[in-house]
Amino acid sequence: MTRLLPFLTLALSALAPAQEAGRGDLSVRFLAERSPGDLGEVVLAADKARSEAFVLPTNHLSEPRVAPARSFSVRPVAKDVSIADVTLPENGKSFIVLLIPATKGGYTPVVISAEDPAFKPGDVYFYNHANKPVLGYVGTAKFLLAPAKGQTLRPTGAKPEKYFDVGFGVREKEGDRALSTTRWPVDDKIRSYVFFFVNPATKRLDFRAVDEFVPPEKPVP
Repeated sequence: MTRLLPFLTLALSALAPAQEAGRGDLSVRFLAERSPGDLGEVVLAADKARSEAFVLPTNHLSEPRVAPARSFSVRPVAKDVSIADVTLPENGKSFIVLLIPATKGGYTPVVISAEDPAFKPGDVYFYNHANKPVLGYVGTAKFLLAPAKGQTLRPTGAKPEKYFDVGFGVREKEGDRALSTTRWPVDDKIRSYVFFFVNPATKRLDFRAVDEFVPPEKPVP
């Protein structure tokens, strides 16, 4: 069974952050809510340090990148200007950075700890980049998000057939309006990211989801 979403949902078998962070480096993976077609490759920059160039993904998380410092900028290779200024928390070594398009251009970063025990496989991180509150449920777990807010949700109330009833909506002055109802299979090997946004083509509120495969923890010998 696949998740029946109206927009692209992809799963990536992401490399374990420990592969990049084994030397004590800061490991960062990126996911852009959207990306302009002419952006090209980007680098991570701090002072004179530069990372290897890579393309910001929109349909999966990037492979782990070593951050040059706790505070760094994301810069296009073709144009040496910052499109996102990222500050990582003081604690932790592995992070996920969601890049949300900013009103004045560039991105607003949303930093999530990849090591956070409160964000487990099977959980969903919702981010509302729309101009109205959004709400919904995954099984019996519910959420309500104001614009420019994010939240982790742990689905509950799976059906005996191993799926969740899922519904999303938007809160309007006239009342709540449904966006989608569907079913998601129970899957304890992925974490999901759902973006709500105003579709530039239709000018209506839409959403899309991206799944991240989380490798199982190795047993302690």
